[in-house]
Amino acid sequence: MKTPADYEMFVQQVVEELSADGTVVYHHREFTGRVSGRKIVADVSFDLVAFGGARLLVVVECKRYTHRVEVGDVEEFHSKLDDIGAHKGIMVTTVGYQQGAIATARGRGIALALLTDEAQPGELDPRLIVARGGSPYPPAPQARPPSPRIFQGNIQPWGELMGTWWDGGIRFDSFSSLWTTMVLSLDDAC
Repeated sequence: MKTPADYEMFVQQVVEELSADGTVVYHHREFTGRVSGRKIVADVSFDLVAFGGARLLVVVECKRYTHRVEVGDVEEFHSKLDDIGAHKGIMVTTVGYQQGAIATARGRGIALALLTDEAQPGELDPRLIVARGGSPYPPAPQARPPSPRIFQGNIQPWGELMGTWWDGGIRFDSFSSLWTTMVLSLDDAC
């Protein structure tokens, strides 16, 4: 993911893997602002169908930065969401968020996530969590073989549940490893 466009494509592919069958995930979908009348391009977006047919528009903003996302970026994204008429906004980055950005996103109802394919300090490794249930010793570290799957990387959720007890992230090599890690981690937290 050398360029912002590469990162957007990576995020689009992760969202596609997480989405229900038949969900179309768009890259650079164009909207006309309800208030401004200007053309607005969303990095990634999709329509979520819920409650027997209600259409909910979700817009994902991708930030491939070398610094933590600032509060101004979150405010700008909120303005874009409001003008588009999106129901939910998700902001993803490769490096993290400043405290003001986290507080503003929480107040505006914007979900924040760190999504990268590089190892992160404090990340959870699914092999170590699974090993706790079956053996007192974690398995010997092994090199991860290259995988042709796109659904691999790290994710750091923010919010009420995750932010209070978990400072690391999750290393995942497939959707099933992400799901297993989340379920087992939540069991440990309760």
